[in-house]
Amino acid sequence: MNYILSKESPATHGNSPEIFCRIGRILTSSLDPRIVFERVMALVGDYFNPRNWSLLLVDKDTGRLRFEIVMGVDADKLRCVYLECGEGIVGWVCQNGESLVIENVQKDSRFSPRVDTLLGFKTHSVVCVPLLNGSNKVVGAIELINKLSPTGKEDNGLQGFTRTDMEILSSIGAFTGIAAENAFLHQRVRELAMVDSLTGINNRLYFNEAIRREVDRVKRYKKTLCILFMDVNGLKTVNDTLGHLTGDQVLCQTAEILRKSVRKSDILARFGGDEFVILMPFAAQGDGDRLAMRIQNLIDQWNQNPAIPGVTLGLSIGVHAAHAENMDSVLKEADLKMYEQKILEKKAEDLFSEDEMCRYLAQSRDSE
Repeated sequence: MNYILSKESPATHGNSPEIFCRIGRILTSSLDPRIVFERVMALVGDYFNPRNWSLLLVDKDTGRLRFEIVMGVDADKLRCVYLECGEGIVGWVCQNGESLVIENVQKDSRFSPRVDTLLGFKTHSVVCVPLLNGSNKVVGAIELINKLSPTGKEDNGLQGFTRTDMEILSSIGAFTGIAAENAFLHQRVRELAMVDSLTGINNRLYFNEAIRREVDRVKRYKKTLCILFMDVNGLKTVNDTLGHLTGDQVLCQTAEILRKSVRKSDILARFGGDEFVILMPFAAQGDGDRLAMRIQNLIDQWNQNPAIPGVTLGLSIGVHAAHAENMDSVLKEADLKMYEQKILEKKAEDLFSEDEMCRYLAQSRDSE
């Protein structure tokens, strides 16, 4: 026996005011989608008493369903599993945008046994509802499997889900979908605020948060951290002679070279103007020096066949690694080394201050 609750059908919840009060508090408690989902699903499990329950989201690119939150027996086995578009009860619900309760899935042609086979158990009853966003578009679903009996006297300690269960869960799904959409939008806005609009890499705001996080980790595990501070050479001259649009191209080309150079664990950001920075977690001075050499090699290769006519790329790089006890000055030291490197790369006749001349002579002596 199965029931379908259409999107237009009213649901009656007069006997369940408490769960909606709790859901309301949950949906306004955080702007982190993951936290919202986890809290909703914890409440759903407590209220409906299912053996297994999941929240699935529709992949925008493929239309497949991925298990975003999985709870219950053997939940870990489903964390990397996808359902094809339209597969099983949950696939039907997402395609049709309608809630569904089935007392015996073995008699329903829409049921797919693939997950049962994977988990090694038998599904008896299911209630599944769509997650709807503010435009009434399906973005996912909540599915509950095998309602456990409080008394354990029914068959195998199970009892069937009811139409009332479906109606209550359907409203929870609608509220959760809208709250999730708002949380995802907030998350997207926050991510965009962390990205440099010109080069597409992280900006200084993102870097400032990242370095605070990584410094804490380095201090906790007593490791080292390495910073590369970089400055594009001659960008002002490019802007003055070839125009700011060409200068923007130089910055973008530089960012792309840096992007190709870093490890997956490294954090690359545009620090501001013509300055870039790379944060290398758990890295030593030698790791930073090797990365600097790799960057310079790629710049040399670029200059052999420049993508911007009339431009030669140059990058001054300061590399500094520090242990946990010296973390407070790591960025300042990398900046200082970059400045010293920039002076060393100048010709003596280009120096414009006594301080620069002293630094130039000192660096020249050290490099001999």
